[in-house]
Amino acid sequence: MGAPRDEYQLRLEGRAELLEPARERYYRLVLVLAESRWQERLRRELPLLREISAHQDSLDAMLGPALRRAQAESWPTSNPTVRCLYEVHSLHEQIARDVARKLGRNPQESLGSLMAALGEWLVTIPREIPPHLRASTALELLPDSLPALREAAAFGGFLEPLFAHPMLLTGRIPFTQTQREALNLWWPRGEAALASVWRRLSGVDAKGLMVAELRKRATLAPSRPPRNGPERLLHAEYWHQEASARMRQLVQARLAPLAPEPHEFAPVLWWLFEREYVPRVRLLPSEAIEDARAGLIEVAYELWDAQRPDIPDEERWTPARWARMEEQSWRADEGRTGADGERVRDVLRTLIQRYGIGSQSLRGWKDSSRLVPLVQQARALIR
Repeated sequence: MGAPRDEYQLRLEGRAELLEPARERYYRLVLVLAESRWQERLRRELPLLREISAHQDSLDAMLGPALRRAQAESWPTSNPTVRCLYEVHSLHEQIARDVARKLGRNPQESLGSLMAALGEWLVTIPREIPPHLRASTALELLPDSLPALREAAAFGGFLEPLFAHPMLLTGRIPFTQTQREALNLWWPRGEAALASVWRRLSGVDAKGLMVAELRKRATLAPSRPPRNGPERLLHAEYWHQEASARMRQLVQARLAPLAPEPHEFAPVLWWLFEREYVPRVRLLPSEAIEDARAGLIEVAYELWDAQRPDIPDEERWTPARWARMEEQSWRADEGRTGADGERVRDVLRTLIQRYGIGSQSLRGWKDSSRLVPLVQQARALIR
């Protein structure tokens, strides 16, 4: 039989057993925090922090009501249980003050939130990571509970079935409306989550060697479903890069010979997702794309779309297409189109020469440095 429980253990209604382990854990932490090189020592004591955090909610739920009752009923401090209760409270308050001071936080925060902040701070201290600790450090930095990692992993899981198979670049964009809308919603969220996770790793990895190793591994197709935080990051990053490459190819194929700038890919892609199925949708100017540039991009797309191999002849050079091309040419001619403008004009010149061979319409034709006359001349020749 165990030792009989004293009166105050009974008054605590079965929760007294929380006190002695808490006092021992708190006392160990107070000693560590008092050391001159407490950061280094505490990094070796991360299991202690996790143990304290694991029990903190249940201890907080007991400690406040028990103290109020002890004070209201004048429980004697000579009793071991009561003395332990007050010692735990005193250590609790001391740790809250010490941790808040070291982290520059409010000591009125709950000890649970302070301990979580302390653990996160210790894990993310910048340091040199030797090769034999890279795997364990990545695991430590990327727990499954990390919100950004969960978001990134979900992003990778969304992308994989969409891009796991070969894609015909010159056919219709191979996604349903639902998939296109989901991609549009997921893309900024997923990229932000991935960037956040990589920043977390880079902030710790002083020499960048662990991050470089992980990025190299992320170029390899995953051979199995991810099982931990680093593998979830690598899975998501691989499919993000694969999806990015495929979608860049989709854009480049539709705008050639115009060469879109990197910052233009996203707005042009989302526009193409709509334009390919709804011709009246315009590419609107934005911070990334000026109005004249948007007009030039639309002309380049119309020229590609009219000559693609997978559409019927009656859909190629329709009056509606010519009207769109002329309208967008006016937009493009309002600005400087540079080398891309000249490449698009060359496409029109080639069409004019191809369709004008042997035609009276080509005689006396003069070249132009503007798109509008070239579009009008091509329209007169192509029926």
